[in-house]
Amino acid sequence: MNQPQSSSQSNKLTPLLWAALGILLLGLLVARAMYPEYIWLTIGVSVALIAVAALLIRDNLQNLRGRSAAYGLNSAVTIVLVISIVGVVNFLGMRYPQKLDLTQSKKHTLSDQTVKVIKGLNKTVKATLFGKAQQNEQFRPLLDNYKALNPKFEVEYVDPDREPTRAKQLNIKKYGTLHVAVGSKENKIEEPTEEKLTNALIKLLKDKVTTLCSVTGHGEKNFQNAEADGYDGIRKALMAESYEVRDLNLVQEGKIPEACDALAIIGPQKAFFEPETKLLREYLASGGRAVLSLDMNLKGGEYTPELMPILADWYVKPSAAMIVDPLSKMLGADAAVPILATYQKDNAITRDFQTNSFFPFARPLEISTGVPAGLNVQWLAQTTPKSWAVSDLRQFATGQVAYTEGKDKMGPLTTAVAVDGKAKDSKAPRNTRLVVFGTSLFATNNYARYGGNQDFFLNSISWVMEDESLISIRAKEDAPGKVELSQKQGTFIFLLTVIIVPILVAAAGIVIWVLRRRL
Repeated sequence: MNQPQSSSQSNKLTPLLWAALGILLLGLLVARAMYPEYIWLTIGVSVALIAVAALLIRDNLQNLRGRSAAYGLNSAVTIVLVISIVGVVNFLGMRYPQKLDLTQSKKHTLSDQTVKVIKGLNKTVKATLFGKAQQNEQFRPLLDNYKALNPKFEVEYVDPDREPTRAKQLNIKKYGTLHVAVGSKENKIEEPTEEKLTNALIKLLKDKVTTLCSVTGHGEKNFQNAEADGYDGIRKALMAESYEVRDLNLVQEGKIPEACDALAIIGPQKAFFEPETKLLREYLASGGRAVLSLDMNLKGGEYTPELMPILADWYVKPSAAMIVDPLSKMLGADAAVPILATYQKDNAITRDFQTNSFFPFARPLEISTGVPAGLNVQWLAQTTPKSWAVSDLRQFATGQVAYTEGKDKMGPLTTAVAVDGKAKDSKAPRNTRLVVFGTSLFATNNYARYGGNQDFFLNSISWVMEDESLISIRAKEDAPGKVELSQKQGTFIFLLTVIIVPILVAAAGIVIWVLRRRL
């Protein structure tokens, strides 16, 4: 009599135990998801869950001996195995994340510059995002990408409403503000992007501001000019990387100030005075650093013939010709805008280049023979084999440009040269570093955004200053995707999606309905 009564009581308790089991499972999920810092809560719920499961097994031990119970147990084991496999796969995915970026400009892939900066961290960077849950999830993928590269990049998420004192101390005024600190230095970024964050880190990590002095007074390109032929875009990009750009008039100064870490002579159109050329020659001979861009005078002759002997001292010879490339027309450009598709892989400036650059109205550069052992003169970029250098500039006035055998030179042609080292018998305290371009137009506001143009110029500045940690391919803005269809393609898609597919679906439904009626 006691055994049936005990069995009856167990059957009555079973629904309660199942309900308790479900509640405890839900409680365990909540404890792990919302309160992971309270490990004691997770342990307590887990112990209660195991106890309830043991009671269920004990009270239903008799029922588990039947055939139906065996089938049920088999199903339960299968479910547990599937859940376990999914859990392991999920764990591996979180532990070793792999992502596929399908955007045209690789918006969700960190640029080479960012990777180089973060992997090279030798100081702890503390990044604190002040925002609500929405901002946290919006910026978490970007910050996680940084954190995964180097454990010295620490990330913390703070709700300014829960910790108002902390937000006020750091003068946080807007949700979604990222506070970045390196030692005693700090910066605040609203609506952080990769470009903003990496540039902020570069500034925080630099011990001093490096100065580029732009030589003026000869019709050079103006770094303050925001028009199409100005260099304002380059100036802003340099400032974002903690460079300072200032003008230098050699006639007024009478010397090259010590504050100038490098010189930029970009597209001069007028002659230099003898004292100026003497300053430049002595500066380079004593280990100076400079970037020169020399444009071709389409009317003939040289704008600045007095600079040619200075370049000859470093075995660089600009040719009196202009490059044309018929392949440029395939990309919608003019033939006078040659494509640079081949880069020097033994120089940090262009080592990682995998994109084309476009050099409008460029002249070829030649490397003279007899370079001494202590001097390294390298070509950096060359045009396509289909290009050639037009030596008779009068052809451009007629609009009929053709290759002349024996007079013009076929490509590939060099348009940029790097010089590193010392002249023969030099007693300079350091190596001279010099980059020469065959045109200044490639880095103007009008052309800098194309291909690798801007990176080419910025990398050259960093290289001559021996600031090679910043030599890289920088992040690009994600261009809006656009699909262009012809009229026939548009008509076909309309017929397929609006007419043909709906008719086929309706016909299939009618056929199935008729067949079922006949059964």
